[in-house]
Amino acid sequence: MNRFQEELFGGRSFVQFTLDEPLILGKPSLTINDNVVVELWDNGVLYFQPEGGARNHSILLSVGVHGNETAPIEMIDQLVTDILAGEVALRHALLIVIANPKAIKAGQREIDENMNRLFDGTLAVKDGDSPERCRSRLLIQYSRDFFGLEAHQKIHYDLHTAIRGSIYRQFALSPNPVDRLEIGHHCSLLEQWGIEAILTTTQSSATFSAFTAHSLDATSFTLELGSAKPFGSNDMTEFALVIAGLRAAISGDESLTIERKTAKRFYVAAEIVKETDAFRLLFPPDTVNFTPFNVGDVLATDKEFQYIVTKSGERILFPNENVANGQRALVIVHADDNDTENSL
Repeated sequence: MNRFQEELFGGRSFVQFTLDEPLILGKPSLTINDNVVVELWDNGVLYFQPEGGARNHSILLSVGVHGNETAPIEMIDQLVTDILAGEVALRHALLIVIANPKAIKAGQREIDENMNRLFDGTLAVKDGDSPERCRSRLLIQYSRDFFGLEAHQKIHYDLHTAIRGSIYRQFALSPNPVDRLEIGHHCSLLEQWGIEAILTTTQSSATFSAFTAHSLDATSFTLELGSAKPFGSNDMTEFALVIAGLRAAISGDESLTIERKTAKRFYVAAEIVKETDAFRLLFPPDTVNFTPFNVGDVLATDKEFQYIVTKSGERILFPNENVANGQRALVIVHADDNDTENSL
């Protein structure tokens, strides 16, 4: 345990300290290695500013939007420990967010509702709001504060693991326009990190990454890095390339000395919303993400609705018929027509 971790977290790791739910008064701060200023903005919200106030990039790393997705939480916990120990140099401003500590502590995906449908900058305050609504409003403000400061690029990686298996074990979803100048560069980086598929979407959304992309002009990605498992059950070697990529990104040395493999490219063709309790998915519950279906297959039904595959090669993503009414229960994706390997 290094002295900076002792001063900030009382001898605990960042995650342990966060789950203890301490009362944070003001913005406790200290200066660590290479004159990097560290500020604890809130429980689970940790800010790093390199020497001299220079902000080449602003990088937001968020984990734990869903409390049972533990691998990214463990990754970030080790990253904070290594930064405080001087093992990772910081060139860029960094904000690390553990999004939903209450759900993480409970070992649940959520306490009352899916936080990743609540990043809406106009979300009104109501009596009896869920813990997720209260927390998301705070995270929206911290994100605005962070990305409101001058920076060459604003970058957000929201790290998740999926409920079910996937043909492409690690994949990314971008809510940014495909013609955004920085997208090509960042997609190349993700390929170095072992990301096997990259999706783009023009669908409106209240996810964390969509909020930072659309409202704060960040280059944002949701990263799905495998299957959700309990703490202590993750094989961290499966995430070695992503961990190395994150460390390289914040230290300003982005290029990894590995041979990158081209990620498959997809776009979101449709999102199916569960309207009533009658909603059903018409394929086995163990069907994995990116499974393709044939023209004429019926994938979902509701009281006055059914979704029938109309185009060869349609695939499913994030199927979940147990979501609340009014929420997305299924995503339909299709290979990018410009991706010749996917089109075969």
